[in-house]
Amino acid sequence: MNYKIGIILGSGLGGFSKELMNCKTIFTDEDSFHKMKIMTGTIFEKEIILFSGRRHYYEGYNPGKILEFVDFAYRNGVKLLIISNAAGGLNKNFKVSDLMLITSHLNFLKARFSVKGNLLLYENSTTEILTEISLRKKIKLRKGSYCCMPGPNYETKSEINFLSKFGIDAVGMSTVPEVMSASEKGIKVIAISCITNLLSVNSTGITDHTEVLEAGKSAYRNFSEMILSVIENSDLLISNEINAD
Repeated sequence: MNYKIGIILGSGLGGFSKELMNCKTIFTDEDSFHKMKIMTGTIFEKEIILFSGRRHYYEGYNPGKILEFVDFAYRNGVKLLIISNAAGGLNKNFKVSDLMLITSHLNFLKARFSVKGNLLLYENSTTEILTEISLRKKIKLRKGSYCCMPGPNYETKSEINFLSKFGIDAVGMSTVPEVMSASEKGIKVIAISCITNLLSVNSTGITDHTEVLEAGKSAYRNFSEMILSVIENSDLLISNEINAD
């Protein structure tokens, strides 16, 4: 079966699987750190394939293993891949649980992940469509640049200072390899960060994974509503058009 839409869920956002009708788990790896799972089902009568528990560079996997979700999506006919992540917010205007549409990125995994030729990874037309959807649904959708770090440690104050000076709005440990691989395969990509903690050189707190998971859950309502709206408009998104109604 061809699944036109694929969704990769970030940390704390796994609850979106309950939105699937006729949900079926076709793969699971409970031994992995993030409990890898692939599910299928329907939303708005559209065939969906849902991925959670992605593999990360810091876990020691080779690029092929890290990109298994994208390869699986491609082999099963996915035309639109929605990629989400939990990210630390660097932009001073951001708040915990904000959603940020990624419009550019800085890739610190470039030595291991690259694409052939010049690809338009984040299309302006897609950004315009997502902005229109968020306005209609009254969802605050930030836009900004995302930095992919190797991990697994969270950012030091020096790294926070460096990234802030270069205009990075959010930072995490995933997504960029998936965006590049999917784009190279001709899959339209939407990448959204859920801001789970705020980063500042003046911060005295220590970020841990439990905090990230809880913040992701707190952002679930807006995330779910946004993704459902994207699915509803998926045919129009793929053709870069939108109904003005």
